[in-house]
Amino acid sequence: MSFSWEYQKARRILRQVNALAPKMRSLDDQSLQEQTPKLRVQLAEGASLMEILPEAYATVREAARRVLGMYPFDVQVLGAIVMQQGQIAEMKTGEGKTLTATLPLYLNGLTQKGAILVTPSMYLAKRDQEEMAPLYEWLGLTCSLGFDPDAADEDDEAKKVKPEVKRGWYNADVMYTTGTTLAFDYLFNNLAANPRDQYLRPYHFAIIDEADAVLLDGANSPMVVSSKPSLQSNLYQQADPFVRTLRYRQEYRLNLKDQAVWLTKAGIEYAQSYFRIDDLFSPKRRELYRHINLALQAHFLQQRGHEYEVQDGKVILLDEANGRLLKGMKINTGIQQAVEQKEGVELTDNQQAVASTTYQSLFGLFENVAGMTGTARSSASEFINLYKMKVVAIPTHRPVVRQDFSPQLYLTTGEKLRAAIDLTMRLHQEGRPILLIAGSIENSAIISELLLNRGIAHNVLTARNEAREAMIVKAAGQKGAVTVATNLAGRGTDIKLGESVKELGGLAVIGTELLPRVAEQLRGRAGRQGDPGSSIFFWSLEDDLVGKNSSVKLQNYYRRKKRRRATHPIEKPRQLRSPSLWVSMHFLNERLLDKEQNQRARTYRYEHSMRMQREVFYFEREQVMELDDYRQAAENWLARGFDQLLAERTAWNADLLKDTINHWITYDLITELPAIDFSSQAAIKEYLMQLSRKVLDQKEKQLLTPAQCDQFYRAAMLKSLDDCWIDQVAFLERLKSYTEPWSLMQRDAVYVYHKQAYEAFEKMFDQVRLVAVRHLLLSLIKVNRKQELVLEFI
Repeated sequence: MSFSWEYQKARRILRQVNALAPKMRSLDDQSLQEQTPKLRVQLAEGASLMEILPEAYATVREAARRVLGMYPFDVQVLGAIVMQQGQIAEMKTGEGKTLTATLPLYLNGLTQKGAILVTPSMYLAKRDQEEMAPLYEWLGLTCSLGFDPDAADEDDEAKKVKPEVKRGWYNADVMYTTGTTLAFDYLFNNLAANPRDQYLRPYHFAIIDEADAVLLDGANSPMVVSSKPSLQSNLYQQADPFVRTLRYRQEYRLNLKDQAVWLTKAGIEYAQSYFRIDDLFSPKRRELYRHINLALQAHFLQQRGHEYEVQDGKVILLDEANGRLLKGMKINTGIQQAVEQKEGVELTDNQQAVASTTYQSLFGLFENVAGMTGTARSSASEFINLYKMKVVAIPTHRPVVRQDFSPQLYLTTGEKLRAAIDLTMRLHQEGRPILLIAGSIENSAIISELLLNRGIAHNVLTARNEAREAMIVKAAGQKGAVTVATNLAGRGTDIKLGESVKELGGLAVIGTELLPRVAEQLRGRAGRQGDPGSSIFFWSLEDDLVGKNSSVKLQNYYRRKKRRRATHPIEKPRQLRSPSLWVSMHFLNERLLDKEQNQRARTYRYEHSMRMQREVFYFEREQVMELDDYRQAAENWLARGFDQLLAERTAWNADLLKDTINHWITYDLITELPAIDFSSQAAIKEYLMQLSRKVLDQKEKQLLTPAQCDQFYRAAMLKSLDDCWIDQVAFLERLKSYTEPWSLMQRDAVYVYHKQAYEAFEKMFDQVRLVAVRHLLLSLIKVNRKQELVLEFI
């Protein structure tokens, strides 16, 4: 293990914690429970969390022994200390990260500001909360689950729980939740129309379980809240049958390596003939061309069983790596609708985004963020660059005796799978449990079929049912068990060995594809807590990642070998052992890691503008929610709106002013105007303000109470902000595609994006005041039979 200042500092603090162990052991239950109010008094008197850490950790350590029957080892305390320092603790699989997290969660729960543990799935959050809640409650802290445990999924849960219920969850000292739930709660909380509908308090401390899965694997997928649908096009129905008639190479070309598909010259001419137009690239045909491209992508780049599944007449996105259905998520820019048209299901609305956030932005809101995972060192530099978090490796409680064999490389997928299944047969005959790793759902199905052909009973995991998945994973260490899993299925659940399995050699992990970064995580499935075990990976030059990212040299090598095999077939799988080939594979692996990292870094750079604008927008929104004098604020907004209107013209007359009044202030007929100096904008503005005050006075007479008046003003101002923000979010999304071509001219596309995004944001607030004029003055007010306010905005 490499030298780390953070680790050495943690060891010094560990000695302080251990020194307090005899004292805590001597306390009776009541005295140990009284540690919580005692430590809170120390915090109230000015002590810092790091100052009380040794005593707090010693307290919860002893409490865990009495309540849970588990006493955190020294290495677990080291991990807990590292996390309190705001770093990522790399703890191998089976080292007890769930128990480790209780120490910093208890410490931060003492502040009564909230401590949150974030997991990748609802199942893991529910399981961990149920197991650890008795410990917190015994020590006098409250512990909650951040979602409805009976919810079907995170998208369903986010919409149906009442704000007062969520407020109770978030006010608990310790809360367990998922990253997705936390993100959508943040977005919905900031879209509330009334203070009583908000439920969040300022973020204080969070621990991210499986930090690489949440922070890296989820970095390129923003969480988006959608609202009103944009106008649906009928061109999907026209473009789809056209694309079905295209002939490969003649009328369209496909490059899977770059994920690109395009019309050839003959294809363009055919399109112009098919749609009976002269020029496919004329401005008035731009939308038709866009829909043809969407249909091309839907048919040739979006594959059923890889990118999506169809269930109950709906297209549902699919995470091919682990087989998890991404319910509630949709592809932007119209591809979703193009895929739905291709599959012959009902087209969903192409909705506008109201708000969005990424994990980088979300966790940047916390005072202190920590993480824990089994594999982080390979991405240590990325964690520092994106999240300012160092990775600290924590030693295992017992030495790792697992045997990690070198990968085996084959020419074809068939050879590779035959070699992997042959090894599975030998180990299965010995009685060893086997975990076979597939890179996708499709490959897991192929492996399953090959095992059935060999007469081997097995379980298949594709992460579609997390609870059942966890049960299968728990049983995967039993004698003779064979389990086929996608690379992340069952993550977070330990595989414990059955009786007599250790003597047989422990669990065998057999990987069947090149899987950068997660390979170490998969190896860690075997050999937990000093158990025996082994791991080996089988690769081929036909693997999906190899085929799409290989160099020209590697492609030529594959073609030569393939031609030779065609004339000289082989009976048994033959390994490729060329040193130069292995060098190429090493560089390929490095390219894949760099490609993923660059993509996440680029997403983060683009997100910078959105994050800053979102924070300013939410601040402005919060200011409106907390106003003391809504009438005065409304008049101030009207004054700024009229400044905008008057600045649009240099010359005014009576007719222009009447038109302006009827368009912005009142629909009442204006027959006469008082004597106004039309050369003075100040005089015109004063008249508009006088007229506006009369309109507002009339509206207030329709309302029953001062509270309803405040509700009207607040709703009109928030509606103005939200409408303009929706347009701004849509603009920023389009702006990415508009600025990308600047990179072809040796310009920094991200800089151009930030510059134009800032200019648009400044203009947005001017537009807000203009929209507010109409919402405040032209809205219709009604009070229903329940004496509730009903507003209609024009």
